[in-house]
Amino acid sequence: MRTEDIRIAEAQYKSSYAGLLPSIHLSGRAERYENLDSRSASGIDTIGNEVVGGNSTAWRSSVSVNGQYYFSNWYKTRYETGYYNSMKEAGIYQCQAEGKKIIREVTELYGSMIEAQIKLHYSTRIAGCLHSLLKIKKEAHALGQYSFEDMLKAEAEAVSADREIASLHTDISELIHRMSVYTGIANADIRNFSPIEMKGELFFPDEKEAAVVAPEYKMRLREMEALQSKTIAARNALLPDVSIYGRYDLFNSSPDSLDASIRDTRPSSYSVGIVVSVPLFDGGAKYWEWRKNQHEAERLQETIRGTFEDLNREIKTLRDGYITLSKTYHHYKKINEGYERMTAIALKAHELGDRSRLDMLELEKDALIVERDLKVTQQMLAVYEKRIDLERDYSSFLKGYNGNGSCRD
Repeated sequence: MRTEDIRIAEAQYKSSYAGLLPSIHLSGRAERYENLDSRSASGIDTIGNEVVGGNSTAWRSSVSVNGQYYFSNWYKTRYETGYYNSMKEAGIYQCQAEGKKIIREVTELYGSMIEAQIKLHYSTRIAGCLHSLLKIKKEAHALGQYSFEDMLKAEAEAVSADREIASLHTDISELIHRMSVYTGIANADIRNFSPIEMKGELFFPDEKEAAVVAPEYKMRLREMEALQSKTIAARNALLPDVSIYGRYDLFNSSPDSLDASIRDTRPSSYSVGIVVSVPLFDGGAKYWEWRKNQHEAERLQETIRGTFEDLNREIKTLRDGYITLSKTYHHYKKINEGYERMTAIALKAHELGDRSRLDMLELEKDALIVERDLKVTQQMLAVYEKRIDLERDYSSFLKGYNGNGSCRD
């Protein structure tokens, strides 16, 4: 839809630009003239090849070429043309802003799907450990080695894990449905979605530089340029219209036949002149149109400032969120490394008979929880990196995916 808006704006611009060019017309006429006034004894009298008197009934033929050019186009229509050109450019940047918004939404949605996939994978494994623990504790309770309270607690944890798995399946179905709005694939398999790769090293953009190159900001600037051109055009509408015109006529008449009239058509006159039209009074309509445009420009200036601040705030929020999440990621990474060492030691102890099956399952469950949180945090960081790359330079971001996103034909 935005692409069609751009094409409409371009057509409006070209239509307005055509007003800067001279207009030339060719017209011809062949007719039968019947004189109904028998009082005049004179021949045919004409003004501008239009019969105004006479008593001859005849066939008449005429051809005229006329042209007119408004010099006032250069201080009136030229700014109207500039308005449409700037609005076309604003439409292009609006299209890019819409594309950027869609990419942002799809990236976040895709990241949520991968996170849900990771959670489902680890929740299934954790639930397996909890059910194994519940089985062992039930057997131990039957032998009097575990209290009923401990067994109920283990059962509640297993049921809670099953409920979480069911909830994740529901979430994934909803996410796939939302993604199908963008992809058109209604029944996508979550296993076909690959995790977003985390770079680990990220260049943080300068907030002001990133805001200046953002399509949202450029769109507002082009809208301001368009409004300025419109304001100048409204002001110059108070000035006189000046144009030059010319006309060349060929004419003939014959009482015998139309063919005779056409064959003997010959030059009859030409005229060249200048027309000046001065607006005297229109009730103040043009003046107040000019004043309205001035006030709209002042309002748009505030919108531009607000857009710039919003872009700055968005980039700062992404940067702060990424830094905070990076600290969490490194914290989980250290804990996960610790669990890996503990698991290796516990396996050796279990082989030697120093650790029970129950202890190993508890350790495996805790290690899986930490590993799950680490993988989810890693995926969240990867989404942050994509978002920051998108905000830093929209065009460069798309080039990485063989696109230009220019919205230009």
